[in-house]
Amino acid sequence: MDGFHAAVKALVEQLGQPGESTGAVNLFPSMVSAADLRHLKEILTDFKLNYTLLPDYSETMDGETWLQYEKLQSGGTPLKAIAATGCAKASIEFGRTLAAGETAGASLLKKFNVPRHLLGLPIGIRESDAFFQLLSELSGYATPVKYQCERGRLVDSLIDGHKYVFEKRAIVYGEEDLVVGLASFLCEIGVRPVLCATGGQSKHFEKALREAAPSLPDDSIVKERFDFAEIAETAPSLKPDFFIGSSRGYGAARELKVPLVRVGFPIHDRIGGQRVLHLGYRGAQEIYDRIVNALLEVKQETSPVGYAYL
Repeated sequence: MDGFHAAVKALVEQLGQPGESTGAVNLFPSMVSAADLRHLKEILTDFKLNYTLLPDYSETMDGETWLQYEKLQSGGTPLKAIAATGCAKASIEFGRTLAAGETAGASLLKKFNVPRHLLGLPIGIRESDAFFQLLSELSGYATPVKYQCERGRLVDSLIDGHKYVFEKRAIVYGEEDLVVGLASFLCEIGVRPVLCATGGQSKHFEKALREAAPSLPDDSIVKERFDFAEIAETAPSLKPDFFIGSSRGYGAARELKVPLVRVGFPIHDRIGGQRVLHLGYRGAQEIYDRIVNALLEVKQETSPVGYAYL
């Protein structure tokens, strides 16, 4: 387990308290963008669920301009809310690679008998469907119409853009569960992830990846503890059409003259990395549009005549 999840686990172990059920839901979302956290809060509110989101840096990482310097920023998860995690009706954790018994949700289950639901990061249709279905079960409400519409628009756009992405080859890299979610989505849209690489070393990466993406080709290379030098060395023989991951893959993508679709953390050579949305149908739509447009731009720029319309 990495330091991020260990810190969240330590907080609930030190501060969580038993008591009468609050009817609230704990959500431990893993390391996602500030925009993702804001979207998760919107979703939970629309399901009429009281919740504790831990951590919550949705405003501290991407907040408003201060009129005066604040030594301690406002926002975040209140200590009172962390204490109440032991009284919740359920915990939801994102992370298919998280080892049993080593997370905040597992700790709350053991100490306070708070039911634990372990899901993959809700990237793409299949994983987002699982998340929304669970929220429907916990809340007693059907998925709000606006999310049903978002799903429908996403499916429609996949049909429209299928001819541009089908059988394209991608190198995807980053934090383990982000790669799992992205690879699952790439398989959904017809892209072949030829290399799935992470610097993590959970030893659950390949198993989680192939469970989340059952259509992942058998010859796709899956690597743990794989650094950027190794990615750059491996990439040319794989003939990728694009890279998808953090800014750190830019050098390898530039060398091969293929686009880099920037997601995850860190994005340090473009503005707005904290506002990149990955989760839910809305996040999948944004990622899909960026992938298709990156491929279209290459096709347009390398055409001997160019074209102004699709």
